[in-house]
Amino acid sequence: MSDTLGTTLNNSFIHLYTGTEEPIYCFIGVPENFSEFAFVRLPPRVFFVLPSFNGEPELLESGYFHAAFSWRQWDPRSDTGDGPIVGYKIYVRSGRNVVLAKEVQPPSMVNKTDRSVSKRSAENATEMVMYNVSGLEPGSTYSVQIAAIRDGIKGEGEQGPVLTITTRSLPVPSTTPSPSTVSTAVMTGLGVGGVSGGSIAPAAGGAVGAILIILIIIIVVIIVFKRRRNDNPSKIENIEERFQASADFQDTSLEENDYCGGHARSTRPKPAVAVKKPLLQETKCLDLDSTEGSPGRSSNKPLGKRQPIPVAQFPAFIENNRHSALFSGEFHDLPGPDIYPQTVAQKEINLKKNRYKNILPYDSARVKLEVIDDIPHSDYFNASYIPSFDNDKAYIASQGPNIASMDDFWRMVWQENVTTVAMVTKLKEGDKIKCRQYWPNRQGDSVKNGNIKVELVSLDACTGGIKRTMKMIKGDDYRTVTQFHFTEWPDKGVPKHTSSLLKFIKEVKADHGQFTHPLIIHCSAGVGRTGVVISIDSVVAHAKTTRMVDVFNFVTNIRQKRPFMVQTQEQYAFIYGAVLEDLLWRNTLIPVVHFTDHLQDLHTSGDGHGRSKMTKEFQTLKSLCPDPPASQTRSGRTPDNQPKNRYGNNLPLERNRVILDSSDHDYINASYMKGVHCTFMTTQMPLPTTVSDFWSMVFDFKPSTIVMLNDKGQSDKSCAQYWPNDDSAKFGSYSVSILSTSSDGDVTTRQLKVTRNSKASHTVTQYQFHGWPKHGSDQQPGARSLMKLIRAVKSSTNKKKEFSILVHCLSGSGRTGVFCTAMECIAQIAEGDSVDIFQTVKILRADRMQFVQTEEEYAFTYEVIREYLHTENYEQLPYPIEDHTYGNVEIDYTLDPGENPYEVTDPQEAGATALVYGNVETERSQDRPKSKPQQPYSVYENFAFDS
Repeated sequence: MSDTLGTTLNNSFIHLYTGTEEPIYCFIGVPENFSEFAFVRLPPRVFFVLPSFNGEPELLESGYFHAAFSWRQWDPRSDTGDGPIVGYKIYVRSGRNVVLAKEVQPPSMVNKTDRSVSKRSAENATEMVMYNVSGLEPGSTYSVQIAAIRDGIKGEGEQGPVLTITTRSLPVPSTTPSPSTVSTAVMTGLGVGGVSGGSIAPAAGGAVGAILIILIIIIVVIIVFKRRRNDNPSKIENIEERFQASADFQDTSLEENDYCGGHARSTRPKPAVAVKKPLLQETKCLDLDSTEGSPGRSSNKPLGKRQPIPVAQFPAFIENNRHSALFSGEFHDLPGPDIYPQTVAQKEINLKKNRYKNILPYDSARVKLEVIDDIPHSDYFNASYIPSFDNDKAYIASQGPNIASMDDFWRMVWQENVTTVAMVTKLKEGDKIKCRQYWPNRQGDSVKNGNIKVELVSLDACTGGIKRTMKMIKGDDYRTVTQFHFTEWPDKGVPKHTSSLLKFIKEVKADHGQFTHPLIIHCSAGVGRTGVVISIDSVVAHAKTTRMVDVFNFVTNIRQKRPFMVQTQEQYAFIYGAVLEDLLWRNTLIPVVHFTDHLQDLHTSGDGHGRSKMTKEFQTLKSLCPDPPASQTRSGRTPDNQPKNRYGNNLPLERNRVILDSSDHDYINASYMKGVHCTFMTTQMPLPTTVSDFWSMVFDFKPSTIVMLNDKGQSDKSCAQYWPNDDSAKFGSYSVSILSTSSDGDVTTRQLKVTRNSKASHTVTQYQFHGWPKHGSDQQPGARSLMKLIRAVKSSTNKKKEFSILVHCLSGSGRTGVFCTAMECIAQIAEGDSVDIFQTVKILRADRMQFVQTEEEYAFTYEVIREYLHTENYEQLPYPIEDHTYGNVEIDYTLDPGENPYEVTDPQEAGATALVYGNVETERSQDRPKSKPQQPYSVYENFAFDS
């Protein structure tokens, strides 16, 4: 080990550990100086995949109040993941409410005191596991799932297939006995009509029997009455049942005169009991072709409640539940559609004004237009008032107008004195029309809608789309309305990045200002994307005032104003992530003229714990960019592919991994990276067993440039040189030859030619960089050298071809992330004289986990941009004295000055689970409190693949 002081360990060492599978605790530093002595916990080298159990439980028997289940044990031949399995967890749900979540050991390990588990198979672990669930309700439907638990902390895997069962119903008499029947029974028991020869004893027995029968009848009637009262606790629930939609929906894009096109398709499992059809409406239809997707759960149960989450606990709440079933459960507990009358929207004269037949405003919350010339029903448009936390008419959620309702849309804008409209759909997505264009085509043009003339005054850019300023003219009066049109919402799903949508919402709100009139937000149907935007805006505003985050109750409320608001489970989970980012958000866009001052300020202390603002910014970045669930990196986790990864916790995502053109295997640890301005392929330094795969990728995708950022001094024995020392070398099916070699300072340039089977060939330029800084004091000269490399790469790269640059370091994430971020930021500066390193890293991390891996690398990215501005002679000015607080500092003066609950500090303090990475260099900080050594645990953590 080196005794040189600095922020990074200077020397690498390799120690082959062959002991038991437990964490290793390593002490590094100078023993004589305890202030410089560090403690590191290294995870086991072998990583595991949490078990996924594919076996469906079987119902053995069920009664009124119990049900017994059995299931086979986890089998690696039919299930996925890794053992050993130490138990199972049975989940029993009523709807989405968990009524039982119980850990059950395999029979071979069963605790003898747990009598609910069968002992018959205690000697044979291959037999079925059985469990008896008690405390159930008669005649109720439950769903049952089983999850396998692997040895170690946090070892529970995904839940398996669902079994749905219904307990036995208590017997209910078909009719209540009439008084004459009861009298006959009593008299028969008393021997009336046959008393001759009778005795007192039989008469007494008959009386007792009659009394018992009457008591049983009374008890049954009471039970039935109570159950009905519980199912219908208020008039509201009766209305819900009356107007509940049927289980099957049809695709009904009601553009023009097509009211209900397409074929019926089921959107959810058929209910166990018959669902009443609505009395006042036809069978509903649902557009399932886009984000306005599947409906929420329709239910006649009482509306659910959730406790709001304190802002200070919200980051940890998101971290702990990001990959759990919590958001799914909440979504399915939201109120279903059609719980209130929609009589006006269903009138035949108004049908053609509805874009979708199933998305109709409730009578109680619809926007009523002024009646025109005493024409009946001319007051209708498909739009609803939506409340915020403190304003009953803060928003109008509107459908995108169709041809029949174009005039009515502009009448509503005028009547409600609207100044700002937010549109979050394209006019056409795929082959479907989502909204009719309701504005003029070109600047200066105008269109007439009824008695309102609309003129397009100006066109400008806004975040994620276009800003249109329009003038409405009605008679001698005129008004100005601004439309913000967000075009980056994909046809399916939710926006890839929350950042652009959050900036869009802020621009919309800034234009709307403090006006009390409603803000119109619309997509196609006016419920899905519209509900997401409204929820983010209102929940964030409420959280900043009350310091409580209340997503569930807010969406519950707006669903009572307009059906289907926040229409899919994916949209609902997206709201949580967007709210978290908005609460942690700082305006990190830096004008280049103030970059030097900004960077100096980032290195100053940001709190009372000695952490710099740079540290806080990087911690926030990590909180907003967690590792993805295991399902999104499943190819890299298969037994065949695990040996092809240098680090088991740094894997390519399924959606953008590079797929090799090979008949026997297609996997390589490489990703496509797409920023706003630049594209890259990124990969790890080849292993001895993957050099052929590396050249297969180069040959198939033909990048013009390879950038190598790990020099030989930093490499370890797992690295394989993938070019020849002499003229040529053979790597599997590929022959690689050196055409030329040159050196310039810290960069070695090679022209390499790769040939497959002595036939087709491809030539590529490789840049090997030797100047990566090894100490904090080396960052400025290192940044200078890296800028020299970047300029060389930019000059030689085929700019017309996407993914023409292949970048790699040891992991394909750390140094690679710095290089790609710097390239993207330089293009950003050339476009707009400003740069946002934070958001650039965040965007790129969506395509490659842990991109820009350490705070040291993050700070070095700032140094590279500073060096670029210096060498390009960008003017640097100090912040104006009257405005020395730069853009990314927002102080909420309603809070305690020393406390900012919107910032994530240390993951341990936030309650989040800290992840340990074997391929991350540890940074020491003079200001950061030193951790005390902890005692080794006897069990390991399943941290690497916690999903």
